[in-house]
Amino acid sequence: MRKGAGAMKLRRIFALCAAVALCLLVGCAARKEEKQVDLSAFAGALKENYEFAAYLMELDPEAEEYARESIEQYLPGLLEIYDNTMPGLLELDLEQRVIYMSMMRLNNGEFSMVQTKSPQDAETVKELFQNRVDYMVGDGESPGGAWYPGPTELWTNSSRVEVHGNYVLMVVAEECDQIVSEFNALFE
Repeated sequence: MRKGAGAMKLRRIFALCAAVALCLLVGCAARKEEKQVDLSAFAGALKENYEFAAYLMELDPEAEEYARESIEQYLPGLLEIYDNTMPGLLELDLEQRVIYMSMMRLNNGEFSMVQTKSPQDAETVKELFQNRVDYMVGDGESPGGAWYPGPTELWTNSSRVEVHGNYVLMVVAEECDQIVSEFNALFE
């Protein structure tokens, strides 16, 4: 092998390594941090702009026992989850939690939102929210928790569970598609 050919090969290897390193740096810089969204502010906007939301009550499990019991009853697992690998209950790792429900038997809508610390917890919350919707709708053989025809139709056709990164929204309202659009716009 000629002496110049070996040096040329070595320069190509160094150039290739430099190009790969540059690509990695650019890729890391291009990766965005998830935009932080204030869920309480969004809830306030919903209460201001949508009639159904004005009739809902915010449930803060830290402020009152009734709220904690209601969340445990209607959204079991949201406050605590069971981990099969460790005995006992564990708290979901949430950054934010905003729960608005109707405390009347005739449930004509609600919304809940959380921000989790991990994508795994976001998937768990998505499942918990979907379980709430499924329970309210019923299984087709027996009535669900919505019980009455109007609310059952609302929960069946006007409920959405939306995940955006570590943020999860459940909304039940005639305007659910518009609210989901507004929720997604928060991240643009």
